[in-house]
Amino acid sequence: MKRIKGPVLSKEELARAKIRITTNLDKDVLEALRDMALQSGNKYQTILNQALRAYLLQEKNGILERITRLEKAVFKS
Repeated sequence: MKRIKGPVLSKEELARAKIRITTNLDKDVLEALRDMALQSGNKYQTILNQALRAYLLQEKNGILERITRLEKAVFKS
């Protein structure tokens, strides 16, 4: 990995920093993202980031909720 010279970031700034990646998307998915971006006035990368964040947080909360329900069912007092 190539090091890039730039400003030194604080821990808070580093935690919020975005990381550039390269990925492949299906053509129809990219077109849908670009359409959503045009309608909202955002970049399609921002829309993609928001969608991934919402999905991942939903999944995490869903799994924790399932574990809690299972524990209650298994360990009834």
